[in-house]
Amino acid sequence: MLKSYFFVPATKQKFIDKMPEIEADEFVFDLEDAIAENEIESAFENLENIEGREQYIVRPRLYSSSGKLKNKNLERLIDLGFRRFYIPKAETKQMLDELLNIFNYYDIKDLEWYYLVESPSALMHVKEMALSGKYPFKGLCLGAQDYAANLGMTYSLENINWARHYLLNVAKACNIEAIDMASMVLEDRDLFEKECHQGFQMGYDAKIIVHPAQLKVLQEIEYYNQAEINHAIAINERFDLEKLKDFSIVTIDGLIYERPHIARIKKIIEYLNKKQN
Repeated sequence: MLKSYFFVPATKQKFIDKMPEIEADEFVFDLEDAIAENEIESAFENLENIEGREQYIVRPRLYSSSGKLKNKNLERLIDLGFRRFYIPKAETKQMLDELLNIFNYYDIKDLEWYYLVESPSALMHVKEMALSGKYPFKGLCLGAQDYAANLGMTYSLENINWARHYLLNVAKACNIEAIDMASMVLEDRDLFEKECHQGFQMGYDAKIIVHPAQLKVLQEIEYYNQAEINHAIAINERFDLEKLKDFSIVTIDGLIYERPHIARIKKIIEYLNKKQN
């Protein structure tokens, strides 16, 4: 099952009020694409009234239209107690270093960055950035719509496929959470379900969600077919999976199982337990 990152426009108090009713894994207050420039103060007023701000993630508007870093917006969010940030529009190491200097000045503990890759430049640099270990990357995510626009590409799942795979591999190689892209599909359930299922099969850990209808689909998807589920249940009932993982190779009913096979069976059992709860 894909973990959900549910984006909430920080200007929409009625959406914020509904958060307790929404069973998302994580909430992200959006101060960037979801709101207009002249709504920033309204967004901050809403955020000031939220309790336990350190548990939530925020996506700030970091740069002006000319590309200048808006220090004050970021510093205000830090002063409010936010410690978890989606980082948009920072395409180079120099831009990330500038941001890191601000956070270091505040000596923030348990800082988390969820880095949004939204341009060809960012995609080409992300491997080096992630491997350096310099930045507090908790997750990597493709900002697919912006990436396609910056490339002059017509957006489609097929056209975005290479970038989606590349970023996934960087995240996995660096042991960073791989967060699948946001989707603008709201009414075509089959198309959105296809996108979610595809991301899961590729190996993504999570997905950005922008609407309750999307969250409902994400949580209702059958991520494994019935044959896989029945097989996993049968193996789990007969053997202690925790003990099996200590063996390089085991033979069950004439079939060879290596550690990756046992790990997948265990993952299916964990999925079933989570779904039942």
